[in-house]
Amino acid sequence: MTQARFQRIFRPTAALALALGLAGCMAAPMATGPRVIPAPSSAPQSDVQPSGATGAEQACIAAGRDRGLDVQGVAGSRSVTGPDGQDARDVMLRVSRSGSQIEVRCNYQTATGMARIMLI
Repeated sequence: MTQARFQRIFRPTAALALALGLAGCMAAPMATGPRVIPAPSSAPQSDVQPSGATGAEQACIAAGRDRGLDVQGVAGSRSVTGPDGQDARDVMLRVSRSGSQIEVRCNYQTATGMARIMLI
């Protein structure tokens, strides 16, 4: 194959592949930041939540489910201080994924009642 013939075939093919690749990127939704879920004000509705679950645990379970996670329960929690000096709570959620269980961290801001699932 000569170089001129190769360029006649390659250039349109490369341009088409580039156009399709860019079009595919436009169809994919942009990732958004973490969703902020307020703590529930009523009693827990799910059988996964223990009867003694705190507001932080309830809010984190709700935030995990809202993100599409298969939350199995709470592995533990601890008090932390946020970067602004505000009281907060880190809650570790037990989550099922692909047949195994992993732990996912959720941060609950006590002052605002907001729960955020940390990056998975």
